[in-house]
Amino acid sequence: MNLPAFDIFRPKQWYKNLLIFIPIVGSLNISDTNSIFLSLVGFGILCMSSSGTYILNDLIDSKKDSLHPRKKNRPIPSGKITRNQAIILITTLLVISEIFAILLNVQFFILNSILIASMIIYSIKIKNIFLMDVFSIAINYVFRAMSGAYLIDVKISPWLIIGIFLLALLLAFGKRKNELMFLDKSLLEFRHVLKQYSQKILNYAIIITATAVILVYSIYAINGPEQIGDWRLIITIPVAFFILISYLTKLFSGKNEGKELDDLLVSDKKLLLSILSYVVLVIILIYLIPPNIFNW
Repeated sequence: MNLPAFDIFRPKQWYKNLLIFIPIVGSLNISDTNSIFLSLVGFGILCMSSSGTYILNDLIDSKKDSLHPRKKNRPIPSGKITRNQAIILITTLLVISEIFAILLNVQFFILNSILIASMIIYSIKIKNIFLMDVFSIAINYVFRAMSGAYLIDVKISPWLIIGIFLLALLLAFGKRKNELMFLDKSLLEFRHVLKQYSQKILNYAIIITATAVILVYSIYAINGPEQIGDWRLIITIPVAFFILISYLTKLFSGKNEGKELDDLLVSDKKLLLSILSYVVLVIILIYLIPPNIFNW
């Protein structure tokens, strides 16, 4: 398989599976070698699962993509990978991911199976249904985070689960806004669901969701992770708010043609640095600050 054909695995989308590491950070297990090993293996399994479903999506859309001016260069429509080869890849990736998942943990296996089923249903039907498409994407983010908690057998705050769902929903609405803004009108025939969206609806949805994100995160930060139970993360709220406003500014500027978060981070170093600073701050607060400081 040549390097261009490797794009069929969608490696640029694997960043979504990093959510599996959230429970290991919040549960004070970042130095536990067994938890790190399980999370790394789990990350690999999720990458196989997501790649398998991405290939299935490309296979389903291959005839339509062959008429698309940009998507016709993808591995399957361009003929770099045949349909039979794609079917073999899908089967291999999904079967191997399920075998490794059940060897690790039954609950993780169940969540991996649910994630696969959800992404398959999305590819076949839901991606063409107004609002259901973005809600399905957001729920899949939650499954990724929950799988990390079940994998290392720790509790995860319900506020964090809600926050991840809302943040993923915000990113999905942002993606639809960019698609509607920058996609050539003649190409809307290839994305039927976009005809049901409008910039006005998406603007309202983005503002409402962004407001909910910062409110839920603030509640989570005040209550703290399950294993800590104090308000130390309240210090991160201004940084989180800055990141959110920076994202919205970029989104509403009309200059961000990248549809995915990774495209945005590549083009906006300030936003990327802000996110990295937030991650470092969270780790410092959780692991390096004595607990008695926040117990009053």
